[in-house]
Amino acid sequence: MDDATNGRIPGREKAIHLPRFGLASRVLLLIVAFVLLAEVAIYIPSIANFRNNWLRTRLSAAYTAALVLDAAPEGMVPQSLKVAILDSVGARMIVLKRSDSRRMLAVSDMPPEVDEVSDLRNQSAWSAITASFRTLLARPGRILDVRSAAPMGADYVEVAIDEAPLKAAMRAYSLNILLLSLAISLIVALLAVAALSIMVLAPVRRLTGNVVAFAAAPEDGTKIIAPSGARHEIGAAEEALADMERALARELSEKKRLAALGLAVAKINHDLRNMLTSAQLISDRMASASDPLVVRLAPKLVSTLDRAIRFCQSTLTYGRSVDEAPRPAPTPLRLMAAEAAETAMLSARSAIEFHNDAPQDFIIQVDREQFFRALLNLFRNAVEALDSAGSTVGAPALRLSATRSDAGVSILLVDNGPGLPPAARENLFSAFRGAARPGGTGLGLAIAADLVRAHGGEIRLKDSTEANWPGAAFEIMLPVSPAGGPTGASAEGKS
Repeated sequence: MDDATNGRIPGREKAIHLPRFGLASRVLLLIVAFVLLAEVAIYIPSIANFRNNWLRTRLSAAYTAALVLDAAPEGMVPQSLKVAILDSVGARMIVLKRSDSRRMLAVSDMPPEVDEVSDLRNQSAWSAITASFRTLLARPGRILDVRSAAPMGADYVEVAIDEAPLKAAMRAYSLNILLLSLAISLIVALLAVAALSIMVLAPVRRLTGNVVAFAAAPEDGTKIIAPSGARHEIGAAEEALADMERALARELSEKKRLAALGLAVAKINHDLRNMLTSAQLISDRMASASDPLVVRLAPKLVSTLDRAIRFCQSTLTYGRSVDEAPRPAPTPLRLMAAEAAETAMLSARSAIEFHNDAPQDFIIQVDREQFFRALLNLFRNAVEALDSAGSTVGAPALRLSATRSDAGVSILLVDNGPGLPPAARENLFSAFRGAARPGGTGLGLAIAADLVRAHGGEIRLKDSTEANWPGAAFEIMLPVSPAGGPTGASAEGKS
């Protein structure tokens, strides 16, 4: 018995090794990256704002000094005091501009030229950002000319300052922002990973571990996951996994039993074929008897034994996993249906009527032996239902009708019994699960469905009102034949 029938899935014995760089590590790095990106988006305008605030602080001090120097009489403020005032402001020059004059209040060692002029009165956000990055990346020794609005009737106050202190302050601010961003990102990432591990990774690891354990021994019912009952997506995944594992365990158990049953059936069929062969030899001798009843029944017995022997042989062939494809041939449906119904009613305990409404000249392209078995199984199920439960309207009866169209052939088999219970409808064509009566195996309908599908057709249960007949109604749909004509066709003009 192979791995599948032994309840094991080949190639699933090895454990699934999780990668070292797992989901938690990836989430940690992603969160750090996202926080840093957010900090960069915040840093760009904030560094520009820091530069402007730093310059405005110098301008505010310069304006206070300008008020003092402007109020003093000309020549009353010594140069040494002006230099001291410039040093306290951090400027090389202070200029006060009025509408009618531009007065240089104090000046020290002024360089020959100014490298950049920054007018804070009408500066846009973009120009402030670009100016801040020019300062960060500028060469040493640059001189800035900075202007800002001045109260008390003046147009503006202007100072010339060294850029080096501003650049140093901006770099220190940037470093603080970077360190703070890293600290925030690590704290947020660790908290997020902890929450992710508790709320997501732990349940996912539980799912993964259960899948690995169940794959190693799917026949073990204790390996089926017990859902936590959580009301979220992973809880729903646990419920779905538990349902799938239960279904898989049930299927494997059924396959295991079917494999054992198949081996037993193969052995039984082998011996049964030998016994049927002996019975066939006896029936051949009975055919020469003079009793009229024996003469009438002997051909049917011989035909039945021949069919049983071929069926045993095909079962043995099926056990060797060699499927025999149908060999379609023109077959009169009416005659085949009459023979199948008569054979099925041999086991009936009471009289059952058969209404054969198939046209006399209705020919179908099917494998006669296989399609006969499909009809026989359907008729036998109907006969057993009528025997056990009786008819609902009138005398127990079966009916077969057939029609054809451009799509193919429709064959309808109905009875006037009690119909099928709802429990049987759910798995109607599944072996061992679609039994329509207590003690049944469900093999009859499963075999009939397989034989019809082998012909490219379909079998389905119709509603009794749709079939205009009480009881169970089965419809066999045969498609258009590969040759281009219908699978079934009236033999018009044929003998």
